[in-house]
Amino acid sequence: MNSFSLRACAKINLGLEVLDRRPDGFHNIQSIFLAVDLHDTLEISESDAPEVICIPPVTANATDNLVSKAIALYTTMFPQEIRTAKITVHKRIPTGGGLGGGSSDAAAALLGMALLNGHHISDSTRARLKPLAEQLGSDVPFFLRAGIALVEGRGESITPLHIDLPWVVLLICPGIKIDTSQAYSTLGITRGELKGELVESLTQVLDNKGYLRDLFINNFEPTVFVQHPLLATIKHDLYEQSAVYASMSGSGSTVYGLFTNVDNAEKARSAFSSMDTYICHPVNASFLRP
Repeated sequence: MNSFSLRACAKINLGLEVLDRRPDGFHNIQSIFLAVDLHDTLEISESDAPEVICIPPVTANATDNLVSKAIALYTTMFPQEIRTAKITVHKRIPTGGGLGGGSSDAAAALLGMALLNGHHISDSTRARLKPLAEQLGSDVPFFLRAGIALVEGRGESITPLHIDLPWVVLLICPGIKIDTSQAYSTLGITRGELKGELVESLTQVLDNKGYLRDLFINNFEPTVFVQHPLLATIKHDLYEQSAVYASMSGSGSTVYGLFTNVDNAEKARSAFSSMDTYICHPVNASFLRP
């Protein structure tokens, strides 16, 4: 019986610009997604029937979990592939924090089903799985090849970026659950076009990190910070602790700071002792397999 493990990593958003509502009800975005080494672990084994166990549970009904939906969708789309899986998800990524944990788990489940059925993790396999990933959620396609990428459209347009980022990431997770759909509904987008300069901006700040605050914005922050002032305070305090850049990830509630080294990140971490904190490093697709 086949049995193996996959890592499902978290992500942060370096800049998040939101455009208009699409005909399909989603929004067009532009953001740089950065995968980090905070991760869930999926234990995957061949099984006579699909089964998902989540430790700790994130949904009242296991079949509502995105991993269950990923298995069911894979089976529906590829009925000729007869092997199915028991997947145990060991959760470490905070839920509802803008870190993409559920989406990452779903992508790992799709890749796990492909591996069980004799496919290798390759560009062709990822291309085969991308339509399924798009059905499962806007962030899921990115996690088929975690790393750093420019993400556009509703999340389906992904341009990998081959850039080594020099920063250590400190995540501050205050435990506030923010509903992404509600965050979009209160966004009040009125702009007609995106700046379209995130990749150029990233190249620029690698030479001069002082531009980070000016060039990278998260459109969710103004409205979410009004609803949850603590998040604005965390961002302010990260700057007080010498972060070179601080921002909310996604629609929140995780706020992160970028630091030039681990020692500075550890020192800053001590200022947030009442909250869950994680010191992370950027990762690429090779991180998937332990």
